[in-house]
Parts: sequence; structure tokens; C-alpha cells
Amino acid sequence: MTTNLVILPLILPVLTALTLLLVGRSRFWRRWLTGVSVLVQLTVALGFVAATYQLPPLMLPAAGWAAPFGIVLVIDQLTALMLALGAMLALAAINFGFAEMPTRRTHPLRAPLIQFMMTGINLSFITGDLFNLFVGFEVMLIASYALLTLEADDFDIRQAFPYLAINLFGSTIFLVAAGFAYTIFGSLNFAQIALVGSQMAGDPRITVLGLLLLLVFGLKSGLFPLYYWLPNSYPILPAPVAALYAGLLTKVGIYVMIRVFGQVLPPGLTLVYQCLGWMAAATMIFGALGAISRNSIRGILSFQVITSIGSIALAVSFFTEYAFTAAIFYVLQDIMVKSSLFLIGGSIGVLNDTDNLDRTGGLWKAAPLLGVLFLLQAFSLAGLPPLSGFWGKYMIVTEGARLGHWIYITCVLVAGLLTTFSMLRIWLTTFWRDEAEAGGHIDHDDLRWKPMTIIIAVMTLISLGFGLGADHLLQLSAEASHQVFDRAAYIRHILEVRP
Repeated sequence: MTTNLVILPLILPVLTALTLLLVGRSRFWRRWLTGVSVLVQLTVALGFVAATYQLPPLMLPAAGWAAPFGIVLVIDQLTALMLALGAMLALAAINFGFAEMPTRRTHPLRAPLIQFMMTGINLSFITGDLFNLFVGFEVMLIASYALLTLEADDFDIRQAFPYLAINLFGSTIFLVAAGFAYTIFGSLNFAQIALVGSQMAGDPRITVLGLLLLLVFGLKSGLFPLYYWLPNSYPILPAPVAALYAGLLTKVGIYVMIRVFGQVLPPGLTLVYQCLGWMAAATMIFGALGAISRNSIRGILSFQVITSIGSIALAVSFFTEYAFTAAIFYVLQDIMVKSSLFLIGGSIGVLNDTDNLDRTGGLWKAAPLLGVLFLLQAFSLAGLPPLSGFWGKYMIVTEGARLGHWIYITCVLVAGLLTTFSMLRIWLTTFWRDEAEAGGHIDHDDLRWKPMTIIIAVMTLISLGFGLGADHLLQLSAEASHQVFDRAAYIRHILEVRP
């Protein structure tokens, strides 16, 4: 179905960002503008979820040029779900930022840069061709570079250099891969590549292309051994921005893996799937071990971002429709869980004036609700039933057992145990330990943590809904996975021809 509404996920954040750039620092209504804009973006995204459930994708050929000759924007069930969770997270993070800092102290560029970053993320979700996927990545990354250094001191800026360097390298490889794809298929349009590729199964050039794209997407998502830029860069960010990075940026790489390997490139790329599987297994183990080695809440959570990415990538490597359902479900619930944990870390930083585990403590008496919210999200991250993190891991383990991947299953279980240990370490030192024993102090006069806790509580309730009402999210995830695997229908709807 062709509709101009497909452009809204790009137009709304761009217009918001440009308007915010024209408003001075002291204008209070800029916060209302930001909040209302993101709320509208969420409403639009939820509308797309309803409009694409068991229905053909929505599409918009730019300037009336039909695919594969023109730019085409496409929203199917998977895209709509990612847009909705992205807008939901942006709304929570922005409101958390409002509670964190008064208007006069907020950097005037933070809000517009977040909107520009959301524009790049949304373009990565809705594009229907490889080149504009590259454009979406670059818009997203340029805004993320600016946000990473915007409020950093001299020491923190040095931690941003690896992030910048490795992503510039990834962008270069992406351009090479796009050029190589054009020489093979004669087009960069996803549907056209799927159509031509269906007649080229077994061509070794496609395997090479798949490995190049795996390198690019693995780097963007933080897979082993390409993740070293992530655990040092995320902790330097303010809590609401770090929540956005942890919840969304790495998930873009995973989303594109699902899209490109599941729907665009021809199936049967056994070597690519095997490489992805071993990279994912190593990512889970090294991420969990890295979390144990860190002594700050943000440092531990940054490594846990890596561990979760490994679990999702492992499901993608199984390359079955059920495994893709597990991967999509895991992505959606992890966006809410991981970002809320970063926000909890920000609240702890307000109460204890630090997130260093050597100097945190006494928060169970000072903020018991925050402690309960942390436990719920920490146990979900570790995969304890019946919380939302359990169901994705359960599906991955059962599918791995069906396929006979016992080493992979062992890695999932070991990573889950290590994750539980690192989360309990935060709990015992931050909430259970007495304030006097910690050697730090609690700032009882700073009441910013109270509205922060309300925002975290809402996110935790949504996460609980994902777990206790898992059937509903699983139905959406299964429909999204089915649409990804139905290449013939995708080609027919986009190119209006039968493959």
C-alpha cells in the first residue's frame, strides 16, 4: 500500500530538531515542544504497528519514482515495532533528562542532537535500499559523535576516540560492500537484490558480500572482536543519553542483520551464519566477563549491552523463522530493560553522587522502590522467569537444542549466570550495604531522584507487561518474523512483480 504517511518518522524529528535550534536556552516551552513531538512520534509508530499487522507493508516511492529505480521507504511489522519501541524509549529518556537537570543548565544542543540521531535511526529502519541505509547510519553516527563529546571533559573526550575511529572504518567498509553489491545485482534496492539473488544461490561472490556486511553490522552492533569501542564510550554519557545509546544504537545493527540476511540476501550463506554464531557466542562470554571486571554501574551495564547483543545475534545465526521470532522478541524487550537499568544507574548517581561500587550504599532505606525496580529489571536481564528476558532466552535455547547447537546453548546459560552475579553485585553494594560501611554518603536534599523513579517505574511496568503478557508481544514478533521470511510477498509488494 502506497501512502505519504511513511515519511512521518523522518519529518517529525527533523522539524523538531530544526525548531529547537532556533530557540534559546532559557525558553521553557522548548521542553514542551520536545515532549509533545516525541509523543506524536510514538502515536504515529503505534498506528503503523496496527496498520501492518497481517497486512502488506506500507511504502512510499520518493518523487513518484517506482522501485527499483527510485528511493523507496518501506514500513512492515518489524519496522513499525522498532519505530514504536524507539519512540517509547526516546520519550522516557527525554523526560528523565528534564528531571535530571533544570532548563537553565541543560545544554541547548542536547535535545536537537537527539532528534537528529532519531532521524538517522528511523531512516535506517524504513529505508528500502542499501545506499540510504548507509545514509541513515551516517546521520545517526554524526549526531552520536556530537552527543558523545557535547558534555564531556578532557578525559572523557579521549574515551570517544575509539568510538569515532572504529565507526569511520566501518563506514568505509560499508561503502565498499555497497559498491560490490551493485556490481553483483545491478541495484541497491532490497527487493531487487532479493529478486536477482534468488536466481544466484551458491554464487561465491554473495558469500563474500555477506561476510563484508557481517563485518559492518557486527561492528555497529558491538559483536566480538569488534566491540572494544563500546564499554569505554557509553559510561561517559549522561544517563538519559546513555540509555538511548544502550537501548537503540546497537539494536540498529541487529535490526539490519535480521533485514538483510533474512529478507534481502539469498538463503544458504552457511559460512556467514557460522561466523555469526561463533562471534555471538564469544560476545556473550566476553561481555559477561567484562561486566564482572568493572567497578562502576555504568561500566557493568555497558558490558551487559554487549552480552545481550551476543544473545540476539546467536538467534539470527540459527536462521529459522522461529529463531528470528526469538531475536525480534528479545530486541524489543531488551530495549526497555537495558535502558531502564541505565536510568536507574543515573538515579543512583544522584543519590550517592557516584556510581563507583566502592562508594555506593544505603539506598534500600533511602529509596526502596528504586531497589525493587532494579531487582526486577536485573532479573529480567539475567533471564529469570516469568520476566520478559526469560522468554527470549528460552526460545533461543530451545531452538538451539532442536538444531543440536549444544556449545551455543552452554554459552547462553553461562552468560546468564555471570550476568546474575554482576547484577547482584550492584544490588549488594548499592542497596543492601549500609551507608556508613560504603564510605560514601546519600544526598537527602537532592530530590531529583523521585521524578526519575516515576519514569523508571513506568518503564518497568511496560517490561513486566512484556513478560507476564508475553503472548501478545510474541504474536507481533512472530508476524514480523513471518513477513521477513516471506521474500516472495516482499518482492511482489515492492516491485509489483512476481519473483
